[in-house]
Amino acid sequence: MIKSKIEIHDKFSVVIDITYDKLFKKKISEYTTITYLFISDSLNINDKTYPGTKFYNDVRLFLKYDIPNYALDDINSGDIALVKILKTNAELFIKNNSDKNRTQFTDQMKMFVSTFSGLLREEIFSLIKRKEIPDEDISRFLDKINAILLDFRTIINTIKESSVKEKSKTVVLYADEHLSNVIELQLTKLLIYLQNKNYKADSLEAIVSIIDSEQKYKKQKHYNSPKDKNVKPEDFLFKRNQLKKYIENVFFLHQEIRKDGALLEQTLLALAAGMAMVFSTGIAFYYQQIYGNFTTPFFIALVVGYMLKDRIKGFFGLLFIRRSNSLFYNYKINITSSLGKKIGVIKENFVFVPLKKLGAKVKKYRQIDLVVKRDIESLDEHVIQYKKKITIYPKKFDSDLPDEKIVGLTDITRLNFHRFIQYMDDPTKDYILIKKGEVYNKVADKIYHINIIQKYYTEEGIEFNRYCVKMNRNGIKRVEKVELE
Repeated sequence: MIKSKIEIHDKFSVVIDITYDKLFKKKISEYTTITYLFISDSLNINDKTYPGTKFYNDVRLFLKYDIPNYALDDINSGDIALVKILKTNAELFIKNNSDKNRTQFTDQMKMFVSTFSGLLREEIFSLIKRKEIPDEDISRFLDKINAILLDFRTIINTIKESSVKEKSKTVVLYADEHLSNVIELQLTKLLIYLQNKNYKADSLEAIVSIIDSEQKYKKQKHYNSPKDKNVKPEDFLFKRNQLKKYIENVFFLHQEIRKDGALLEQTLLALAAGMAMVFSTGIAFYYQQIYGNFTTPFFIALVVGYMLKDRIKGFFGLLFIRRSNSLFYNYKINITSSLGKKIGVIKENFVFVPLKKLGAKVKKYRQIDLVVKRDIESLDEHVIQYKKKITIYPKKFDSDLPDEKIVGLTDITRLNFHRFIQYMDDPTKDYILIKKGEVYNKVADKIYHINIIQKYYTEEGIEFNRYCVKMNRNGIKRVEKVELE
């Protein structure tokens, strides 16, 4: 089963998430995704101005574990209490602190902190969305945080006092500092919201108490704090961001990028060189027998043979490579686990496709909401086709997963459209409105549409999604999903 969504990442980028679940129930899992980008000719994005090198500079690809669906109560209560699992794994690691156990434990520590941080953000967001928040709910929520922190920091202290390597202790301290930063930041957001809503002082004091406690704790442990006058604000924010990336990278699989079909390409080029050499050598032997050595005709024949050899080598090399490109992708990305095991492969390919060569359903879905109804061939658009094939070998994961409840992976593609604004008009346009005899000067946004159609090949069949990115020279304004049926 496939779940997909698209979101704005920043001013000029969108992120497309595709989640493949039930991944680890098969020997080999294969998925193919084709993304079509429909771009107006007025933006001057075509096969001459926008080669593959530029495209791959504008696209970033990530593969991460699909986060299990936990609730905040799952952290320290119930059969699957994550803090209890973490405690058990910590005790096993202390008994046998081999490199493999160290890697698995640090991954589990990062996963725990990332999961708790994410649930904390979600819980506070859901509280803020509610019209009324009873004081009992706030008190219960804060009690949960205190209880989880108590259990978690008991594990932190156990690791610190153990005989494990300092490198492992450093990872644990980084996780502790990151979690403290998250708690302080998220509770501050909740405090500001409640202050604006004039909530009771008791609830506000309880939140302030935890924030103050975390700031004192960070000072005691020599962690960076925004209250520390010796730390520049920019340095504090930089470290906080680095800690976040370091902890949350546990979800992301490692990638090793290579050119696909590189060996065959070099073989074909060598074959073309060999054919050219056979031709030039044949000419040399022929004219040597006719005119003999050290004669002017023989000398001319050698020069001509060398000139033709160079051209023949280039011609057949280009011909072979063009023919072989249909058999290979542009790049091959080896996916490895945190232990360095190769657990899968991603292949990606970029090409401009003529409108007439698109499939019938792709053409149909592109024409759904046309303002001016016309044939797709007359749209005056250029189409980028970005194809990815993902192959995963679930058995190679063994027990390396940082969480046994992980059953799927999420493929993340970040597309940057900054190059597309070069030929866009000014972001706003004036127009005149006449109403009841009065003339009004109005201003409207000048927007461009970048249509995205995605085609997924799954075990259940072929699925499609379509989105429309609406942007102007100032950046992306919104992304809309287009209903296909």
